Amino acid sequence: MSSFTIFVLCHNRPEFTRQTLRSILGQKDTDFELVVSDNSSNDEVGGMVRTEFPQVDYRRRLPMLRQLEHFNRCIDEAQTDYFCLFHDDDLMHPDFVQRTKAVLDSHPEAIACGCNALLESFSKIEPRTSFRSLGELESIGSPRDLARRYFSRAQSGIAPFPGYVYRRSSVGGLRLPLEGGKYSDVTWLLSLAMKAQLVWIAAPLMTYRVHGGNDGSVESLRDRLRFLGFLKQHRSRLGKDLLADYRCSFVYKPMTMRETPSAVRRNLARKFLRHYGWSRYANLSLYGALIRRAIIKRVAE
Repeated sequence: MSSFTIFVLCHNRPEFTRQTLRSILGQKDTDFELVVSDNSSNDEVGGMVRTEFPQVDYRRRLPMLRQLEHFNRCIDEAQTDYFCLFHDDDLMHPDFVQRTKAVLDSHPEAIACGCNALLESFSKIEPRTSFRSLGELESIGSPRDLARRYFSRAQSGIAPFPGYVYRRSSVGGLRLPLEGGKYSDVTWLLSLAMKAQLVWIAAPLMTYRVHGGNDGSVESLRDRLRFLGFLKQHRSRLGKDLLADYRCSFVYKPMTMRETPSAVRRNLARKFLRHYGWSRYANLSLYGALIRRAIIKRVAE
């Protein structure tokens, strides 16, 4: 039987951590190791865990690690067949371990398994899930396929990062790139897809929470450009159309929307968007993707 470790990466959120740990300890399949990896700047999480969850393997990171170093330290410490890097503010549904373990056991070629998620935005569950699918499983067979699901103009959503479970033997020495900034999680997943297949479970097996403490809504042009550099470096595997989609959505379109960009930058952005529009919408493959997304949305509803 495959062994399984869940790392809960924590930082200064004892109440969220309490809820997360309760959800994990409520799993139907209890054959897993649970590690609380505490990268907090104070002892609130540690005090709560030691008092309320004394049976849990608690590891305090002193001195504090940078966020990406924290992820990589957990990967370094993983010793079981499978491991998960779960966040301290999300909730795990009772069949998460059972379902992800079963998929990885039945797909030995897969390097990782992701799952769908309910989306909780400021304490309210949204009517949509993180992604839509026509089947019970989605096979991601190439980095281009995965990149399109993130950045294509016709994408149907993604599996959230904390819901991935990884096969340790296939991951090997690959780690999140420390220089990649806040988009290192996507770079990491694309790098995994360059090594082997990913599988997504269409059923929501977790609740992904959006709240005032998230950093996902904070934009960083520097990190966007860093990620653009990664896409350019691997353009032969990811596709030129994908690169243009990313530039449109995350680089040039924001230039036209800022209140006080320079005239040169604004004109450059408008010129690119005009060219992008003509080239993209003259491509028949776009309409095929849009039709597929519409079908998926209709069936899902």
